[in-house]
Amino acid sequence: MGRLDRYIFSTAAVAFLGVVVVLAGMIWATQALRQLDLVTSQGQTIIAFVAITSLTMPTLVLVIAPAALFIATAYTLLKLNGDSEIVVMASAGMGPWRLLRPLIVLSLIVSAFCALLAIKVVPASLATFRQQVTKVRADVVSFVAQPGRFVNLSQGLVFHVRERAPNGVMRGIFINDARDDAVSTYLADRGQIIESDSGIFLVLENGSIQRRGGVNKEAGTEQGQEKGQEKGKSSNSSVVEFQRYAFDLSSLAPNSQGQDVKPMERPISFVLNPPEDDFYLRFFPGRYREEVHKRLSAGLYPMAFFAIAAAALARPRTTRQSQVAALAAIIPAMGAVQIGNFAIAGQLKTQAGAVPLIYLLPILTVVLCAMVIQGWIRLSPPAALVALGDWLKQRFTRRAAA
Repeated sequence: MGRLDRYIFSTAAVAFLGVVVVLAGMIWATQALRQLDLVTSQGQTIIAFVAITSLTMPTLVLVIAPAALFIATAYTLLKLNGDSEIVVMASAGMGPWRLLRPLIVLSLIVSAFCALLAIKVVPASLATFRQQVTKVRADVVSFVAQPGRFVNLSQGLVFHVRERAPNGVMRGIFINDARDDAVSTYLADRGQIIESDSGIFLVLENGSIQRRGGVNKEAGTEQGQEKGQEKGKSSNSSVVEFQRYAFDLSSLAPNSQGQDVKPMERPISFVLNPPEDDFYLRFFPGRYREEVHKRLSAGLYPMAFFAIAAAALARPRTTRQSQVAALAAIIPAMGAVQIGNFAIAGQLKTQAGAVPLIYLLPILTVVLCAMVIQGWIRLSPPAALVALGDWLKQRFTRRAAA
């Protein structure tokens, strides 16, 4: 790659990376707010929050990369045109294909990168994101032990702890359990969460249980039953003191087994050959067809977006008006290709005949743009649009002169 090629390639590559970083950062910030409860209600640190939400970044980059390549290509060609560099290159006998050679290399790199993201990286990141969020939400210890806050663990169950020591021991524990007919209030000087094969338990020490309504139930450890003293017992309320009591938290931890794993989170080997007992294969077989062909065609669309910008801006243009007109013409073309991609992808679930279209759309776009660059097809704006532009220009010129 010569000096000229490196100059054009570096200009476009820097523009591409800048657009990707800025757009991905903005979108990530808005998407990350949806998971803000990981910090506010689940007791996670800001580092864990950033680490988990960053797992969605490959998906954002995959969506943004084709448009970023289009913007970078248009910016580079407009810059070369604005500095009259394309005019000088054309005067020296350099054709449009020679000018586009470093940009074609960049588009091939971006296309390969998008294919890698779609086929391998994005499904793995989405699966990891789901697992991490499930793990955080299932972390009863971090959810319960939030000193100074009244936490609703579930409907009718309120938990409060005054303080928590670094070794995990909690002091000043208050639990109000209104999940059954009888309302039970637990008060304990201290407690600690213990996980075992039998489940997750909060072991309370030196406390009391006040029950109101329903049938009087005396539960707890044997030591608590032997040393407990019942006070003020009546048919509707009772107070039981205990030395040790095990409060069961196992039902509060979500079970991650059997969770719905979507086709977009599956590896490509699974999507190509799902087992016969898979839920989506049995009831929604079109989801796997959609996922397979969306991944395999993802690397074609950056090339199509690049070709649109190159076809309109690769040739020298001597006036700023012609540059603006060319740029205004390719933006709707890019939008049409993107809308066509979304429309075809939406039909893949129900229409097997839409499968060839998702590949033909970018390929035909590249072929038509290549014919325009070669000069076999000449595009010009409609005469009515040209006349309207001239009329508006004359009108504004007269007003400025007046």
